[in-house]
Amino acid sequence: MNDLERDLREVLHEDARSVPTPISAPEGLRRSVRRRQAVFGGLVGLSALAIVAAVVAGATLLLPAQSNRPAGVGPVTTGTLNGITITYPQAWSLIDPDKAGLNGSASMAEVPLPRIMLALAPTDPGETFGCPGLAGGAATFLMTVQEEPLALDGPSSEPWPVELRTMTVDASESACYPDWDFLRAAWTAAGRTFEARIGFAPAATTDQRDDVLAAFASMSFAASGRGVTAAVLGEGIAGGEPWTLFAQRTEGGLSLSLEAETIGAGTSFVSPATSELQPASTVLGQGSNRQLVAFGAIPIDVVRVEATAADGSVVSAEVLDIPDELDPDSNAFALVAPPGRAVVRGYDSSGQVVARGIAASSQPSPSVEAALEDGRHFGYVRSVDVDAGTLEFDLAYFLSGEEANAAYQAAGGTGPVPNDHFVVNDNPMLRTLPLAPNVRLRLLDWNHCCDTFFDGDLALFAQAIREQAEVADGDLIYRGQSQWWITVENGVVTEIEEQYSP
Repeated sequence: MNDLERDLREVLHEDARSVPTPISAPEGLRRSVRRRQAVFGGLVGLSALAIVAAVVAGATLLLPAQSNRPAGVGPVTTGTLNGITITYPQAWSLIDPDKAGLNGSASMAEVPLPRIMLALAPTDPGETFGCPGLAGGAATFLMTVQEEPLALDGPSSEPWPVELRTMTVDASESACYPDWDFLRAAWTAAGRTFEARIGFAPAATTDQRDDVLAAFASMSFAASGRGVTAAVLGEGIAGGEPWTLFAQRTEGGLSLSLEAETIGAGTSFVSPATSELQPASTVLGQGSNRQLVAFGAIPIDVVRVEATAADGSVVSAEVLDIPDELDPDSNAFALVAPPGRAVVRGYDSSGQVVARGIAASSQPSPSVEAALEDGRHFGYVRSVDVDAGTLEFDLAYFLSGEEANAAYQAAGGTGPVPNDHFVVNDNPMLRTLPLAPNVRLRLLDWNHCCDTFFDGDLALFAQAIREQAEVADGDLIYRGQSQWWITVENGVVTEIEEQYSP
């Protein structure tokens, strides 16, 4: 994708998070920086364009769809792209986003949601697609329609037809969109959720505007041949910051991802969910407003989820339905609690605890320089500074046998511990440890699981840890949320090895 194409993609995909909507279903909880396709993968990386970063007024005017047939600039034609049928003036160009490189791939199957499904322009803009201001007077408007994860409720679940709403965007000083104005709409049709963005140049005539609105209103939609591949499960606020939880079907199972304005977190697992919960978590907010958001998959017999937070309070979680097309044997939960370690329990309809797990803050505490004795240590790598040659390590304990059973039962479990191991992480202190210049990074080859390792690249490893997500290097996968064994010699980390976790 060239820079010009990227500009168009960014301006017409500025997140709806800036458009005010009711708290019960806040529409824009997706980050403007869509994280790379990793575990929960969910989701396409988008950088907010400066000229549209100030979408401050959302729905200030409703525009009716008018006619369902363009009729201002000559004969019309009808085309279909990616299950969307649209009627538009024959002189205009209906653009395939995959062929134009707007989705970063020529293969539709390789691009998870959200992704652009079609674009409409007055002419074929060629190399100026991402910067219509360079195309002269011919570039009077641009329209894109992208598919989003299925909205189960909220404004985006509104059925088609819908009305376009104006957006206040300061594009006056942009060479690509000088003094343009923008419209948007979101809806669900044929079991799919879409969002349209339309931009008009000052030179756009009344007839052109009417024809664009008529083309928009003419659209009809077919169900996806792939079925539901992603869905919005739930939304909320933590630390004063809105968040959204997404689910996505992947080849390896189900991926869950939580997106917020300042951070994203995700996890993936082979479904169905088991009684041994493996929650993912992150901390939102600043200072005394910081709150832990924990989420994960649960078996379908779990009807209630509670957690004992670090301060001893008991917090109820929201149980969220995962569409059967994504995973018929799993549901999900999300909870907001004080920062720190939280013991999560899932109850069935009879009130019995049938699932357990531990959620821990992804921001345990300020890091300190604290040496570890020579030997092998288990825990979590919280950050890696490649330039400085250091890592932040959260020491934990990997127990098995009777030790694991005793710790498991002390945490509220009954009977033998699942999978004969239990992790204790009851100290939030982080240790900053120096890395040996030739530190060895041994990562599991998840394509040949589970005792085959490969020597990893430290920079890609640091990226996966920073993003708390999967980073792919060809067929090799770096998992940012794995557990690790580090080997310390003379106070220096000489080896990092990934721990398999079922």
